[in-house]
Amino acid sequence: MRWFTKLGVTLGLVTVAAIAPATAASAGPHNTDSGVSITAYSDCPSGWFCVWSGKDGQGTMARFQTGTPDLGDFGLDNQVSSLWNRTGIIWCTYLNTNYSGGTWPVGNWQGNTSEYSRDNNISSLRRGAC
Repeated sequence: MRWFTKLGVTLGLVTVAAIAPATAASAGPHNTDSGVSITAYSDCPSGWFCVWSGKDGQGTMARFQTGTPDLGDFGLDNQVSSLWNRTGIIWCTYLNTNYSGGTWPVGNWQGNTSEYSRDNNISSLRRGAC
């Protein structure tokens, strides 16, 4: 009976450890140690809005769950060349910081921003329709 109790406690701790990372900050770089990371489309987890400095999901990456008023905080102001919206919700991208200027709504889409004349001119973005 004692081993059964210890097993239950161990399984409970493993469950908490598995769930805890899912409640991470709502916006932030992929690699919090260096601020940004060099990555690929495959590094964008489900439920996140990811942007890259290079085409085809290459280069510096940042990922978000709510957005940011200034992509410059991530070294990506006017530097986004590809993105992937994996949230299931429309997001709005803006030409200027603080959610101003021209907008471009992005649904569930993965690709190069040049397809929509938005290569290297996005400065802020947030969850929700424009």
